[in-house]
Amino acid sequence: MRYTIRQRTWYKYSQPVFLEPHVIRLYPRNDPYQLLSDYGLKVMPEPAGLSMGLDAENNPFHLVWFDNLTDSLEIASEFTITTTNSNPFGSLLTCGDQFPVLLPPQEIAMLTPYLAELSLSRADETLVSELTENLKKESENKILIFLNQLNTFLYEKIARVIRHEPGIQSVAHTLSSGQGACRDTTLVFIALCRQAGIPARFVSGCQEGDPDLVEAELHAWAEVYLPGFGWKGFDPTHGLAVADRHIVYVAAARPENCAPVTGTFRGTGAHSQLGHQIEITVL
Repeated sequence: MRYTIRQRTWYKYSQPVFLEPHVIRLYPRNDPYQLLSDYGLKVMPEPAGLSMGLDAENNPFHLVWFDNLTDSLEIASEFTITTTNSNPFGSLLTCGDQFPVLLPPQEIAMLTPYLAELSLSRADETLVSELTENLKKESENKILIFLNQLNTFLYEKIARVIRHEPGIQSVAHTLSSGQGACRDTTLVFIALCRQAGIPARFVSGCQEGDPDLVEAELHAWAEVYLPGFGWKGFDPTHGLAVADRHIVYVAAARPENCAPVTGTFRGTGAHSQLGHQIEITVL
């Protein structure tokens, strides 16, 4: 698939404020499955400086800093990208098809952050443990079947809602209420994968979605590390194995490291309002 994607994020402040340095994570990953071209970024007000780098998990980012007061901040990007992963199951598990997942010894240290326990409550931990064991039994202890059944279970169990407030719901709340934003459902998926010994990480990006809709939303899903496959995406919000209709911006062990824009401002009593818009055109 080939897409042109235009994105705007804007902040309106109740009074002029001074912007501290901001990190922008809206530059898509460039790899064998995503071939990026024609990327442009515009920030208003014009920053005093702009740089680009790679973070600790090898994600590209822009850093911008400012030297004047402003009552707004707008970040606009546009790029063309080609996605090539038309068959998400086009590989072979080299660790065998049953649990436990036998990771290559030379990779275990690198994958440790993606196996680390999340900061869950005791109730969440109990629920995650029980669900993981039940799904492993239902899948006859087979790794790929477990992942597909987990993906389908969450898709059928949790209705998607749009939540603009920050933060992620607890696992227990998401499952008991039967609804959550994509990031909430992704947290449940990752928690169960890590409980099962499968390295898993958060992903932020966008997805083609409904072709009848011009505007889209930022989206979250998960990637798991499987020997033979490498990092493989699952989207429990849509019940999909990720193929060529998802565009990855950033992937990280912790969700806060996937935030598209981070930064603070200084201004006594000031508050902000956030807006964003994404347009995805299929070429």
